[in-house]
Amino acid sequence: MTSNVQQNSRGILLVILAMSVFSIQDVLIKFISSNVSLFQILFYRSVIGALLIIIFQRAIGQTIRLWTAYPALSLLRGVFFFFGYSAFYFAQSKMPIANATVLFLVSPFFITILSIYFFDSRVGSRRWIAMLVGFSGVAFIVQPETSQFGWIYLLPVGVALVYSMSMMIAKKTAGEDTVYQQVIVMYFVTAILSGLMGLIFGDGSIADLGIEGIEFISHPWRLNIFSINASLVVIAGIGTTGFILLHSAYRIADPAVISPYEYSGLASVGILAFFVFGEVPSIQAITGMLLIVGAGIYLFNRERLQGQDNAAEASLR
Repeated sequence: MTSNVQQNSRGILLVILAMSVFSIQDVLIKFISSNVSLFQILFYRSVIGALLIIIFQRAIGQTIRLWTAYPALSLLRGVFFFFGYSAFYFAQSKMPIANATVLFLVSPFFITILSIYFFDSRVGSRRWIAMLVGFSGVAFIVQPETSQFGWIYLLPVGVALVYSMSMMIAKKTAGEDTVYQQVIVMYFVTAILSGLMGLIFGDGSIADLGIEGIEFISHPWRLNIFSINASLVVIAGIGTTGFILLHSAYRIADPAVISPYEYSGLASVGILAFFVFGEVPSIQAITGMLLIVGAGIYLFNRERLQGQDNAAEASLR
């Protein structure tokens, strides 16, 4: 019993540390978004991330597998990851970073709903009410009836849905593929797709179309500037470190116990966004955040009591 408590305590610490690391990554990505192509970031993030995970597996003595027993599903998940995180980082560059982060945190609600259809899970009235409360928090942040509303605010919610679908695939393929296999294949697919985008638009030609607001996508790839390439390597290293920390937490601790602590990332990203960008959330945004986080924590705890950890078993990263 004491051992389980110790393991859970370590898991909680690792989760909080991992989410803090992810917050640093997200803030750095937004910071350089005015000068660097989104697809160049994703390419470096994927290639270096895959290499670092392979090195980590070798260091801990795990068998390295570079392919998958489910090629079609893994390919689909890689496509989801590419488009999902492209949309998330693009949205993040256009709105307060804490808002983008908390809107993405509705993914546990989608995971719980999708689990009904994919795994015949049963969801009681209390969890449905919690999810409705959480989704009402989205309305406070998006503000659909005010002049502040923009379609860009819907992107993180769409990303949460796509992410949730990818987690359904991850659960389907978990029987034969390890988490490291799944992530490496996902990174390979993302590297290929972002590399193709670089070959097509990496010269900055898309900027000639004159479409306003897409600079993060239309920037030319800057492969000959050391400072940019060094920053991308650092971002990739930080992101991969966050993944390893988070996965290590789920390996040693009870997922239902540690999952709610992933919401700590909202606090860390909010603090960093304040000091780096001067972003201060409005009262409406804070209200929405409290509704989403509160509903999410209730959902995790309710699933734990019911013995159905569909949302808790899927990390938010």
